[in-house]
Amino acid sequence: MSVLRTVAQQIPGLAPGIFFFALTSAVLGGAPLDLAAELFGEGQWAAARTESRRVAAAAESSGAEVQRARLLAAVCALRMGGAGRAEAQADLAALWPDPSAELETRCLAAYEFGLADRAAGGRTNALAALKFAYLQTRAPPLFWRAGCSLYFLLKAEKQIRRQEAATWQSLQSSRDAWPLEVWRECRPRKPPGTSLASLPGRWVVQFYRAQIGPAIGSRCDLLPSCSEYFLQASRAHGLLGVPIMADRFVREPSVVSAAEKPVAMPDGHIRYADPLSDHDFWMKGKP
Repeated sequence: MSVLRTVAQQIPGLAPGIFFFALTSAVLGGAPLDLAAELFGEGQWAAARTESRRVAAAAESSGAEVQRARLLAAVCALRMGGAGRAEAQADLAALWPDPSAELETRCLAAYEFGLADRAAGGRTNALAALKFAYLQTRAPPLFWRAGCSLYFLLKAEKQIRRQEAATWQSLQSSRDAWPLEVWRECRPRKPPGTSLASLPGRWVVQFYRAQIGPAIGSRCDLLPSCSEYFLQASRAHGLLGVPIMADRFVREPSVVSAAEKPVAMPDGHIRYADPLSDHDFWMKGKP
């Protein structure tokens, strides 16, 4: 545990996940995934993903081993970022509601999917996944992190918080038990270098999410949602986020009709991956 905790502090992108404490647990234990777990602990995402896929494809692998391997491969892809992120989210979205999978495997998948969906601007699906992990896991470290992440989601979304009054009360009752390191890990981080030029875009998104979004519901078929895409563009490029968003609106029908990067959501809705990084790579700065 101490070795993995040290690794988590040294490798960017590892601490926000749960595998720094899960790799040594019974959930991912067992000889078939030992090498993949070791590679993951060293931050070798690509190699760990390749090894996880090998285990999943091995003829001698049991159903439980295949599901664990799928989980680890998807989390590696999330850490790597890039084009594989949408596929990883889709795999996690299919894994966590699967009743044939082991409960703790589902809980880990739900937690990772909830974080990824929330980071992409999702709310409803992220809420369902994090709530499942919080209520169903029997592992204290995951219980703390799922609860803390769910707490910050509900704290930021007043409308959803009202609908989830019982869950909010439960989180308020259990929050004193969360270790300080969990608070630090799960607390939303402000984007570095936020400029004054990004404020108009942020205000527009805040107004939309507070006043318009709850009334009309989720209508965007892309991932991340249009509001999150505009927020990322404004943070990265200031006022240039406006024409970037206009380009997104123009492209949306063609992206949906092309259906090249489908992502299946837990509620059955299909969204199509269209990250900002696919369209602003020629500009300076990244979200």
